[in-house]
Amino acid sequence: MLDIILKDSTKAGPLIKKLRKDLGVTQEDLAGFAGLSRLGVVKLEQEGHDLKLSTLIKVANLLGFEVVLRKRRSR
Repeated sequence: MLDIILKDSTKAGPLIKKLRKDLGVTQEDLAGFAGLSRLGVVKLEQEGHDLKLSTLIKVANLLGFEVVLRKRRSR
């Protein structure tokens, strides 16, 4: 299983774009599933865009991931 740890929500966009492309999902498919326009997906995939949690969960579900909150490990 692949764990991806995001420490900054504005870094999620490029990651989503990579995962989407790796799975062969189009921007149009993602837009329809997440209730966005294709232009909305373009913006979402840009670094610096701050995603809404509800959008992140929808996108994660489509891409086969789940959003999990867990206590950080002690350093």
